[in-house]
Amino acid sequence: MKIQFQLTKFLFSTFYRKQTQPMMQVVLIIACFYLFIQLTIINAFVFFLGSTQDLLLYNLLISNILVFALICYLSISTVFNYYEFNALGSLPLSYEKIASAKLISSLCVPLGITMLLQLPTLLFLILDGKYFIATKLLMVLPIINVFTALMMLFVLSLINRYRYRFKNKLTYLILNTFTVLLMIAVVIAYFMSKSTLNITELFSQIDLSSLTKCKETLVLLLNYSQETFQGMPMINLIILTFMSEKITISFLLLVVFILVISTLLYHLIKRNISKNYLKNGASDNNQANTKKSKAYIAKGHWRNYLQRELWVINSDAYFKMQVVLTILLPSVISFIFLVAIQNGVIPDNLNITKKGIFDKYFSYLVLFLCCINNISGTPYSREGKYHFLIKSLPFDHYILYLSKVGFASFLNIIAVLISFLIYALFGYWNMESMVILLVITCLVICYNLLTPLFDMKNPSTDWTTPSQAIKSNPNVLVSLLFGMPIPVIITAIHFTLLWSGVSPLGSSCIVLSITLVTTMVLFILITNSIRNGPFVRL
Repeated sequence: MKIQFQLTKFLFSTFYRKQTQPMMQVVLIIACFYLFIQLTIINAFVFFLGSTQDLLLYNLLISNILVFALICYLSISTVFNYYEFNALGSLPLSYEKIASAKLISSLCVPLGITMLLQLPTLLFLILDGKYFIATKLLMVLPIINVFTALMMLFVLSLINRYRYRFKNKLTYLILNTFTVLLMIAVVIAYFMSKSTLNITELFSQIDLSSLTKCKETLVLLLNYSQETFQGMPMINLIILTFMSEKITISFLLLVVFILVISTLLYHLIKRNISKNYLKNGASDNNQANTKKSKAYIAKGHWRNYLQRELWVINSDAYFKMQVVLTILLPSVISFIFLVAIQNGVIPDNLNITKKGIFDKYFSYLVLFLCCINNISGTPYSREGKYHFLIKSLPFDHYILYLSKVGFASFLNIIAVLISFLIYALFGYWNMESMVILLVITCLVICYNLLTPLFDMKNPSTDWTTPSQAIKSNPNVLVSLLFGMPIPVIITAIHFTLLWSGVSPLGSSCIVLSITLVTTMVLFILITNSIRNGPFVRL
């Protein structure tokens, strides 16, 4: 038992290390505080506008959704990763003990966060004199959350069991992502099939124009949730039993049933992880350390520098996964948006589908999706320990910078072209679409010209996992501050022209002229700064 505890503690401290950068610590604290305050405010609204059952139902839904999201995000980087293999694989430890420690450590953070967010609910229940329900919440909610997490992990563990059969990490990551999306789609489809209210009608009744309307919308959503769950016998039984103000036989039987199923899932997941632990660990680390790469020495510098960018991306499957997401995310969201428009899911009173306006909403949606999920913010941090080569070898920093900008812009332009191709297939293409396509392309280039500047001067190269170089890197937030102002200002100018009565085609031509001039000026300023200014001294 002591060995198991020490092993779990070791893996927990390895997976969830404290951020050493003060800026990242501040950002995480602000994000957690904002989430806590936001949920507290919503809890207050539910508490004063609805009943105790509404409050418990809301927290049950939110906590399970949060656990699901955290498990989706953390599972691949913790329980289904093998960073510990080189340290533990050769020790006289049972693979089942290692699997058990990995599983327990992966559940601690999601469970801890969801229970911490229940403090406002407990406070409201205590103030209302509902001491029994507050105690019941503390006892039952963790059991339901763990059950949700184990269900999710069990499905992913079936794929992980045969991890060694995948030729590369990218294929494995794509399959995991597809599985998660499929589970979300199945859950949404099941809820919609049991819903008694048309989803289009529900959206048309949502109004957030005033505080009174917000209250009415919240009450509407709570009533809709209750009506939907009443059509699901098993889920409705769990909810009613959970929200009852007394302990009944059915409540005890339900808790015992969930505990038994959770225990069974725990052992099945542990078995799936430990079954091929040696093969999976060896395969995962071999793929991470031995790369099949080719080098082509060309006469032109540009090709060699671009080849170097490909080498950096190919150095880790996580980086390649980000490239895939950079291309696919705008396209997939665009497709969903167009399907929603054609099926009347988005209410007409928003005037999104108005002629001459709809293509602007669509185009700028694609633009901001390209900006938010972009790899141009951390091109120097991705190089990690090999960043010293830039300082020690005679690199042309001008070409190096533009090669990174060009590579990121190339990916974004592919995403933009695919999105507009889908737009054309839905029958929305016209003459003005070509103008707005050029506007979005120029804005993407402007964004990518600005975002690497801070990372070039302050790269975060001291990372051990690739996610620390991209998603957990504070430079990502700084790059957004560098790159976002120009797209936001151009978008505001475009819609101001439209609302001022300028024709759609005329406003698009004016904005295209402004964007072309902005891009050229920005290119000249940045390239001159890199060649002659302070940016050249890395």
